[in-house]
Amino acid sequence: MIMKPRILRLFTDSAGALLLALAAAMFISNRASVGLTLPHDPLLQISMRSTFLIVGAIELFVALVCLFGKQIKFKSVFVLWLAINLFVYQIGFLWSGNHRGMGAYLGSLANTFGIASSTAYLILKVVSFYLLIGSSIALVWLWKEGAKGHLKTACTHCGEHIAFLPQSLGQAIPCPHCKETITLEMPGNLKMTCIFCGGHIEFPAHALGQKIPCPHCAKRITLLKPV
Repeated sequence: MIMKPRILRLFTDSAGALLLALAAAMFISNRASVGLTLPHDPLLQISMRSTFLIVGAIELFVALVCLFGKQIKFKSVFVLWLAINLFVYQIGFLWSGNHRGMGAYLGSLANTFGIASSTAYLILKVVSFYLLIGSSIALVWLWKEGAKGHLKTACTHCGEHIAFLPQSLGQAIPCPHCKETITLEMPGNLKMTCIFCGGHIEFPAHALGQKIPCPHCAKRITLLKPV
């Protein structure tokens, strides 16, 4: 499966938004349940209030990385790390033999927002699955692109060529030629019209400025950025 950089950024942005919402829900739930007797976490052996606080803080940190981080690979690694830990926790909870079920331990969270405990648990599982699959696909795509070597793109301001590593996709940098800020994206094809025959020509962005024979009339033309 091939993911375009724009889709990668959409995933990390959506992951950040989801984690920010989960963190806020846990903090609000903790605030709303002050004074109530809550069960202890069977794995961490601490109160569920403390568990919610710790998990909420971690989710908030990863959310901020996703929303304000620069490198897609860096953000995807954090999301994958969190998703794996969430799944390991859920598996450990099931193996602990607790007969109340995890939904019972999410009671304060569910009651705060007026939903069933089973619904709260389902939301947690769906979000965990989305984060795990999305981050895994993103990292595999970046690894495959990295094996191909450097990518090339053209500065949208001056048209000069820029070579960069795939893991830098999505990063905003100053152009090494004109110093204007640009976002490193997967180069796409540009289109122009031959000045001699009017035929349409499609070419990769890194070929800007090169002279080639027109595929229609065979006259040599310079590949220029469309106006």
